[in-house]
Amino acid sequence: MLDGATAIGRWLLWNCAGSRNDEGIFDLQTRTITPLGIGYGAGAQLGDGFVVYPAGGSLKLKDLRDGGTVRTLTDDRVSYQPWAVDPATGAVAWTDTRNAVHLVGSGVAPSASAVLDSDVPVAQAVNGGAAPWRPRWWLSTPTASWKLTVRSATSGTAVRTLSGGTARGLVAAAWDAKDDSGRLVVSGAYTWTLTAEAADGRAAATASGTVTLTGAGAVRRDHAGLSGPDGVGDLVSLSSSGAIAFRHGNGTGGLAGATTGSGWSTSAVVVPFGDLNGDRCNDVLVRLGGELRAYRPGCGRAPTPTTAYTSLGAVWAQFNVLTSPGDLTGDGRPDLVARQASTGDMYLYADNGAGGLKARGKIGTNWKLYRAIFGAGDLNGDGIGELLAVDGANSLWRYDGTAAGTVKPRVLVFGNKWATGRNAFVGVGDLNKDGKADLLSRNAAGDLLRNSGNGAGSFGSTVKIGTGWQGYKGLF
Repeated sequence: MLDGATAIGRWLLWNCAGSRNDEGIFDLQTRTITPLGIGYGAGAQLGDGFVVYPAGGSLKLKDLRDGGTVRTLTDDRVSYQPWAVDPATGAVAWTDTRNAVHLVGSGVAPSASAVLDSDVPVAQAVNGGAAPWRPRWWLSTPTASWKLTVRSATSGTAVRTLSGGTARGLVAAAWDAKDDSGRLVVSGAYTWTLTAEAADGRAAATASGTVTLTGAGAVRRDHAGLSGPDGVGDLVSLSSSGAIAFRHGNGTGGLAGATTGSGWSTSAVVVPFGDLNGDRCNDVLVRLGGELRAYRPGCGRAPTPTTAYTSLGAVWAQFNVLTSPGDLTGDGRPDLVARQASTGDMYLYADNGAGGLKARGKIGTNWKLYRAIFGAGDLNGDGIGELLAVDGANSLWRYDGTAAGTVKPRVLVFGNKWATGRNAFVGVGDLNKDGKADLLSRNAAGDLLRNSGNGAGSFGSTVKIGTGWQGYKGLF
């Protein structure tokens, strides 16, 4: 029968009534037992990393951390009754026959604060932030303050920091899947790190792990995975028979399978866009003649001409470039960029947050020198989209966004006639799940080529990932 038990930090002391040999200390961290000899249980007291017990006419202290070193605290000729252990400070006190109080240190450094137990879901369906992720940690000591940092598992960028004050052994947090600016993050994997400062000044407790969110925001260019959104970019193609297809990224830098919607004009211009209506599925803009339509097919589906849409006006025939760079205005929503054919001037149409576009603002003058201009997404990890452009000398240039609806002066990405023989260019998003936006292009032979993003505004070497693409009317 259990006669008594004491738990301090990672150690548990017990003894059983009726059996003075059945007593010992269990280490919760190493899962090992340190037995105590006959007589220890008759008044043994547990400290943080040590145990004090009477043996003969003396008090003994056993260090539980260094393999069991024992030292004597009192002289056999001096009484030690009564005596006690302060587990917080490691001090041992006793009173001798003259009622003098003796106080000595254990000589054992106090343990760092530690996580004793946790309840941390590794996956959470957040439903747009309505169902928060709620992790909990039980600590060995009271906490003065704590901080939980959540980062993108792919890019390592911190997206949210939560913090709290004093806690008596239990730290509980709730993350609504929004970043520090209040915007919904994209679905996918995140790492977390907890740091809990101990109230008594000892070393902080730390813990880390991962959580995968579903039902958060849509990943850029992820329109229709084979089993729904999968966090990988998709290439959009328009065939010579009028089929718009999402060509699914396979997560390793290539494409695998397609979701197709037929019946389109072969002169349609498609602009893969972000989430216009807040359903956490990416949408598509399609220009037919001079009209620009916003189609919202939902996750896992490709648009057809009968899919419900909203008209964004009939003035769009004047533009010979329509593309989305991602977010250029710093509001977390995708934007549209257009080049006017007659002047070469560049215009930004920002997402208005209500399913439409704001009035345009000019962001460039006379960009006629470029034979291709296309949105690239965030190429340098600052959360703002970029534009890429190919000039008549077949050099590739980058225009970084500023978060104020403008772009910075251009920077050369590839010279030396890099784009010679290439006739289509697409900033396709992340194809290989490394958290960096990639670039696809097509050459005159119909080869599909990939240049993987390096996260610093440029790309790696060219890799061929497919053949037979010359028959497509458009790649977007």
